[in-house]
Amino acid sequence: MKFKINREQFLKGLNVASKPTTSKSPIPVLGNILMTLDERGLHLLGSNGELAMKTLIPLRVNDLEVIRVYTEGSCLVSSKIITEMIRKLEGNEIDFELFDGSISKIEDGRTKYNLNSVRPEEYPEIDLEKNGVTFEVDSKKFIRLVDQTSFAASTKEQRPILTALHLEASEGELTAIATDSARLAKKTIEIKDNVTFSANVPARVLQEIANTIESTPGVSVVEVSVSDKKILFEFDGTVVSSRLIAGDYPNTKNIIPKAHNSFLEVNSSELLKAMERVALLAANERENIIKLTLNEDAVVMSSRSPLSGSATETIATCKYSGDPLEISFNYLFVSAAVKACQSEDVNIGFLGEMKPFSVKVNDDPSHVQIVTPVRTY
Repeated sequence: MKFKINREQFLKGLNVASKPTTSKSPIPVLGNILMTLDERGLHLLGSNGELAMKTLIPLRVNDLEVIRVYTEGSCLVSSKIITEMIRKLEGNEIDFELFDGSISKIEDGRTKYNLNSVRPEEYPEIDLEKNGVTFEVDSKKFIRLVDQTSFAASTKEQRPILTALHLEASEGELTAIATDSARLAKKTIEIKDNVTFSANVPARVLQEIANTIESTPGVSVVEVSVSDKKILFEFDGTVVSSRLIAGDYPNTKNIIPKAHNSFLEVNSSELLKAMERVALLAANERENIIKLTLNEDAVVMSSRSPLSGSATETIATCKYSGDPLEISFNYLFVSAAVKACQSEDVNIGFLGEMKPFSVKVNDDPSHVQIVTPVRTY
């Protein structure tokens, strides 16, 4: 295996393929990237057993000859080391040559590395075949879908199903739901294909995929394939595969209130800044609790700490309609919900001091955030 390659394009491919890899994997070989050179270009594959990313660096990109003077072959090299090597080298072109299947010579004309390599036969078989239901989704809509929901998934492994983003499709719509049992986020987008499926995808995996799509210029459409055990994403020469989380996702239909009896319309920026100021004392407490006191004359936010003291602020840019109400909540959950709405103003609907309340944008019925209040004494 031997080739000369444009350093910038090589690094771009390594940055994608190295994302799933980790030196702490219980399977040591998964700390490597599988490099395969054929008539199409250089294929780079990285995996951690749960998530796999494979990307192609073509021989030519438009008028740029990316790879030249090459001999086909494959090898395994340390993901972390080779990525750092290529990042630190300053030449425009990298010479790569594999000797005896065990030593990779990497140089740019000034600096030379000899990197120990592993025989490719030791790499486990990674299933990147398309099967099951296949559809296309607009890349910007997909990124927004993930951004507005995935943060609400649990990060605790005690209930693995809650670490998933639940995806379901029917009648030309794709819906994502995430909950950690204290809050919920739901978003629906339109898709062209009339497909039907239900899948639980690790939320952190979808965040990684959305970040990769967003950082890849020119991606307008993502092809998605969903089967019983895995989900596959394909865009711009990159294929990403993730295992699904087994089990039934909790029934969340009854969590979302169908109606409210009081509403707070408030400027998002004003609300976030007020919470940040009042939460300076609440942040010292384990629950991060602040309280809203609402009536049609004033909306007051407050926090109290037995150790630090108390804080109070009246919110100026808002409108409240309904009976007087006092409600306490984890301000981190409400702050995340408001930010996810990505709107100048939000509408918060209440049913009572201990009933879940919703955070919405008036002109976007496809998106809703639900937060469970906290009982205080």
